[in-house]
Amino acid sequence: MENERLAEKALKILRNRSIKAIKLAKKAILHEKIECEEARSALKYYISKWEDTTRPGVLSAACEAVGGNVDEVVPLQVALLFIAATMDIHDDIIDKSISKNAELTVYGKFGGETALLLGNALLVKGLIHLEEVTENLPRERKLLIISTVRDFLLKIIDAHLLELRLRNYKWDVMPEKCLSILERKAVDIEGHMRVGAIFGGGSPKEINALAKYGRILGTLLAIRSEFIDIYEPDELINRIKNEYPPLPILYVLQNRAEKQELKQILLKKNISETDINKILDKIYGVPEISRLLKYLNDKKEEAIKALKDIKKGPAKADLELLVSAMLEDI
Repeated sequence: MENERLAEKALKILRNRSIKAIKLAKKAILHEKIECEEARSALKYYISKWEDTTRPGVLSAACEAVGGNVDEVVPLQVALLFIAATMDIHDDIIDKSISKNAELTVYGKFGGETALLLGNALLVKGLIHLEEVTENLPRERKLLIISTVRDFLLKIIDAHLLELRLRNYKWDVMPEKCLSILERKAVDIEGHMRVGAIFGGGSPKEINALAKYGRILGTLLAIRSEFIDIYEPDELINRIKNEYPPLPILYVLQNRAEKQELKQILLKKNISETDINKILDKIYGVPEISRLLKYLNDKKEEAIKALKDIKKGPAKADLELLVSAMLEDI
């Protein structure tokens, strides 16, 4: 197993820390009494594809890192899984994402109306579950968790609203603007880690350290996803049609000599592996990408430094590995 890639190890860590919560969340959804047959089908379809391990995984790690019990935090993971599912389903509607990873989304299979209502139902379930999970906590800790969830959800919405405005510029989006949005969206991971640390009874210093780490990890995850989208033709085509190009491509588009040729490739109905290799050659040929990679490495080191006051143990080791895995193969 020595040759196992960091990304594979990271996935295992997140999966192991999430598996109980995901199973419970799926079970809770299936027990809901819904008369509408299409809605029941949409729910079953969604949970058959539902493998959000990142958010509950980092929440668990943050809880354990401050001395909390990872079994006791599972119900909280479940509550936030419901809320996160809402964001993901609604994002697919906004982005008009018919498919992801060669699988139809709920939006792609059942349409916008059903997807919207399904997302709303999961949000209600998540908020109710969050209230139930926190009701027996010390009042101060409960209020802090509730306010933290409220704050990071509102910040995520704000980031998405700002992102929508960029779509009007498509080919002329400035990379710096895109990077700023990605950094704002990182509040999602930051918020989950802050909540996990609060639930685990962390000190203010520990909570802030893990939140800082989470913001950096969230940024690295978001930028890594921008690179990954280039390797997935369906996702890349959807980005070009309904959004704007991934961050690495935006850097190339700043070069007028490259812009027209690159646009011709990206506007194809079908993007081949040869096309992707041409795009990658252009991306790794601009100096801005070297600077971006240095920025990512600096951020990784900053994240690891943020963990210096966290107790040694499996959680700290997991977090160090997770942030290192974000830079693999990009």
